[in-house]
Amino acid sequence: MTAWILVLAAAISVAGSDERPPFLAFGGNAARGILVNLSHQARPGDPPVAGRPTVVFIHGFNPLPGALHFTMSEQVAGALVRRVGPGFNVFGWNWNAATFVSLDPRANGDSAVAQGRALAAALLRSGALPARTHLIGHSSGSIVAASAARTLAFEYGRPVAHLTLLEPAAGYHPLVFERLAAGSTAQRVENYWSPGASGYGREVAAPGVVNIRVDGPRSYLGVVSLRRSGHRNIVRWYLATIADPRHSAGFNQSLLLVGGG
Repeated sequence: MTAWILVLAAAISVAGSDERPPFLAFGGNAARGILVNLSHQARPGDPPVAGRPTVVFIHGFNPLPGALHFTMSEQVAGALVRRVGPGFNVFGWNWNAATFVSLDPRANGDSAVAQGRALAAALLRSGALPARTHLIGHSSGSIVAASAARTLAFEYGRPVAHLTLLEPAAGYHPLVFERLAAGSTAQRVENYWSPGASGYGREVAAPGVVNIRVDGPRSYLGVVSLRRSGHRNIVRWYLATIADPRHSAGFNQSLLLVGGG
């Protein structure tokens, strides 16, 4: 049911979106799992700079990959560059054309898990250091992030420092917090959620997981208006914490910063 709500929201709202700047933009993207370097003055295929901490953002579900693509990773990278200049490696995991593979939610979940395994392998090939890496996933991107963290921790023995899950929908929770056991895959694991009609997550009772509630728009208009969506507001809020080092939560709790990154 949650997946169909997201499909409806995307299909209705993008054409006349009042979201500024938009998280979804016109223009299809055929990427099916590519690690894209968005760091300051880097080319998309460049490896990380040795010695720098690494942030990876993973966008969520796109029901119209032939017509739309996400801009969230670029906005996260821009906010980090404005804050710390070249101090971080910043990557996006572009799986635009692989977020929706079936009308069966289980197949989409399995695809996201496979994307996480591919992300883990790509990070290791790139030379990124998991112990100085922060994975941030939004919505179904949280499944990818949790799968990547689990793969790095339990298959390669190289856990990441920090795993941030920005409102994995409640329907994803059994996969993220039980099957993938997200709470045991990183030094710090966060579940951000938003109450209200267009906030699709919730608090979870899972060992090792810090729950953080983000209040925002609660109107039913958020189902058809991205600007009024609690689900999208969480990303806006998190971006604001990147921009403002005085903020007490969000990115300012990153172990890459706390540990001197």
